[in-house]
Amino acid sequence: MDDERRAAVAAMASGLLEPVILEELSAAQRDSAWAQADVLVCTGFASELPEDLPRRAPALRMVQTLVAGVDHVPFERIPPEAIVCSNAGAYNTSVAEHAMALLLAAAKDVPRRTEEIRRGTFDQEAPSKALRGSTLLVLGMGGIGTEVARLARAFGMAVLGIARADRPYEFADEIGTLADLERFAGRADAVVIALPLTRETEGLVDRRVLRALRPDAILVNIARGKIIVEDDLYEHLRAHPGFRAALDVWWTYPKGKEGRPFRRPFHDLPNVVMTPHVAFANPGQRGLAMEAALANVLRFLRGERPLHVVDRSDYVGTPATGR
Repeated sequence: MDDERRAAVAAMASGLLEPVILEELSAAQRDSAWAQADVLVCTGFASELPEDLPRRAPALRMVQTLVAGVDHVPFERIPPEAIVCSNAGAYNTSVAEHAMALLLAAAKDVPRRTEEIRRGTFDQEAPSKALRGSTLLVLGMGGIGTEVARLARAFGMAVLGIARADRPYEFADEIGTLADLERFAGRADAVVIALPLTRETEGLVDRRVLRALRPDAILVNIARGKIIVEDDLYEHLRAHPGFRAALDVWWTYPKGKEGRPFRRPFHDLPNVVMTPHVAFANPGQRGLAMEAALANVLRFLRGERPLHVVDRSDYVGTPATGR
């Protein structure tokens, strides 16, 4: 609960909502707070959710996460009668902008050209890829995917989308479902993954999908690392030096700021652009996310249907991704 989040709570508090910040309470006060809680706002990690939460919080009716992805949530600890809501939509702008930054960095080979100049090489004949006139495939047409599609259109790209429902989307030229993935992949110059990690999407991008892509395609992942099969991507990058991967999310995470977030030596490959899961980390974003979460809580408390209610069956039993 940093200053941004505290300011958002103060601004959103109303007659419907009495905020209680757990970290401000003594151990003795916490038992009473849990017992009276109707709604829990949290990031959803196991460290925040007691194993005996149903006993501690018998009045709990809603768990609202501050983050968009919920694959890390230990749903078995949450009372079955309580709804769980993600904070989808709160990060659309920051994550979509980062996706485009990764796409541009990979298309223009920015990291490689930077390192060449550091070493004293100034190659003005080094090629790059144009976005205008190319085709982008967006996997997942939720809030982030739709914003990526809008930005891609502004760059003059054609947009293919993969969504749960085959229906029109404002910024996509054509929409398909997961059944169309390989067919659409063969038409794409670049792919942005913006899907949640669920039972259905874990390991979705494997060697079969990678082989369907063009050998000089760009693959951007700002969703969850485990949507891509790590070994398959590494071997594909080694075998296709013209292929590019631009990754903000990973398969495993160091416990601190030291270490690498993968098993295979991606750091040895020249055709990878990497950032440390920071797509969300814009100034003010934590406050905006808290505001979005509390706005959904207020919808629920007013008797309206809350947004982004999670279907637990999509996630129960799915391994967590680390962040």
